[in-house]
Amino acid sequence: MGRALGLVVVAMLGLGAVGCSSSDSAAPPTTGGPTTARPTTSTTIPHSGGCGTEPDVARLSDETPGDVAATFASGGVARAYRLSVPPSYDPDEPAPLIVNLHGSGSNALQASVYGDVPRAAAERGVIVVTPEAVDGRWELGGTGPDADFLVALLDDVEGRYCVDLDRVHLMGMSLGAWKAAATACSFPDRFASVALVTVEVFPGSCDPMPVIAFHGTADATVAYGEGGGTVDDADTVNAGLPGALANIAAWAESGGCDPEPIDTEVGDDVKLRRFEGCDDGIGVELYTIVGGGHTWPGSDIALGDPKLTTDTIDATQLSLDWFEAHPAR
Repeated sequence: MGRALGLVVVAMLGLGAVGCSSSDSAAPPTTGGPTTARPTTSTTIPHSGGCGTEPDVARLSDETPGDVAATFASGGVARAYRLSVPPSYDPDEPAPLIVNLHGSGSNALQASVYGDVPRAAAERGVIVVTPEAVDGRWELGGTGPDADFLVALLDDVEGRYCVDLDRVHLMGMSLGAWKAAATACSFPDRFASVALVTVEVFPGSCDPMPVIAFHGTADATVAYGEGGGTVDDADTVNAGLPGALANIAAWAESGGCDPEPIDTEVGDDVKLRRFEGCDDGIGVELYTIVGGGHTWPGSDIALGDPKLTTDTIDATQLSLDWFEAHPAR
């Protein structure tokens, strides 16, 4: 993953901040707001209103390996985000899209480099939008200024690019995972599935939603909890949150899955808990990283002790596989 980019790891704050640095490509024009009309639908693939329009940023290539910095006006505030357009992008062919949310104290650039999502997604023809929170902190709820920003930004990108509306997905790490879950459940008609890294808290109510999650048993920021965790919840900065196994069971119940999971081993340090019998099109999976920390599985960037980041699995590639397997319909 992107080791050619210059990397600077920063301290983890609150619900997880990861850091790195790379050079930007030329920025696209600043946009002023969301499109007002919902996209049209073709007779085959539901597609957005941006079909037929040439991209306003350069497609990724060996010469432009990073996503592109941009701003978007939301609620009278210029909000930052990054945009990745794959080399294979055809403005006449609807492409999948991922919205990727960074952790607390982090930013869009750091999220792009740490998880390597834009580059990996580009290899599969997927557009990636990486929004940025104000001062590195997302609002916890599924509504409010941040939610308005995320939905309006999605409207705007769909209005400028040819997007497959059945294949719009959300992912995030830590606080970004929390926000991804809350946003997907508040706007279930906009997102097909979610991928959650280091935080998989169920937001209380949700339409059935395909969920893939990753959590380490030695996470000292958000404790894994009962059933395998090695860090006392009371010793973490986010004490009082439900444990990973309880969280994933709540997602499974919401998805109509059988209550008894199927557990398998995926190597010496990774276990997979999978729920079957879910509502049509729904799946729920949790990858438990034994000895894993508050880190992104498979990342080339080690935060603290390298042993806290497994290379047995790659959360980015598994999430992309998940998205491909779980369109909205």
